Amino acid sequence: MKKRYHLFFSCLLTAGCLLLSGCAMNSQPPATLYDLGPPSSMPAEKALPPDMPTLVVFRVNSPDWLGNTMMYYRLTHVNEQQTRFYTLSRWNMPPPKLFRDRLKSRIVSAGGEIGGGRMPRAEQLRLVVHLEDFSQYFLDDSNSEGRVALRVSVLNKDALVAQKSFLHTVTAPTPDASGGAQALSLATDEVIAQILLWIVENYKKGDPEQQ
Repeated sequence: MKKRYHLFFSCLLTAGCLLLSGCAMNSQPPATLYDLGPPSSMPAEKALPPDMPTLVVFRVNSPDWLGNTMMYYRLTHVNEQQTRFYTLSRWNMPPPKLFRDRLKSRIVSAGGEIGGGRMPRAEQLRLVVHLEDFSQYFLDDSNSEGRVALRVSVLNKDALVAQKSFLHTVTAPTPDASGGAQALSLATDEVIAQILLWIVENYKKGDPEQQ
């Protein structure tokens, strides 16, 4: 009889612990989701020429650690090699997809055309982007910046015609996830503007230069 009572109370205690644990988990507030927001305006001098070939955003790659929705940051004044992430803030899509959609949007807003076919044509230029960094860097406890680093390859069919690395940083207005999201949005727009300007300059030369 004592063993039965002991087993009964053990089950009640276990059930109570699980219930309290579940309540604690449910009481945690949901993560705040961020995206890049509306794109900033593009200067007229960065518009694509009307005879520009169709640009195809063929692929946006990234390291495995960037292939999720976590918002990463680094404390450079503590340990620049350690990546950290906000527990209650996330991107609504992985950064490679955010960047891909923003790049397509900027191409169209610059007067260009984007292709979607998998079969490359002679009048198409395919863009392959490798997103190397998309993080917030804290210089100290109250100052941070959003940093976007990537490499772009331009292909005509399967031939590499141009390649270049880009890096841009923007100071965050506040030392938190919201400020980091704003800084990374502006840095993304500026990097894309630099990419399109570089493509136009090389297209006008007629002989893109590998870098």
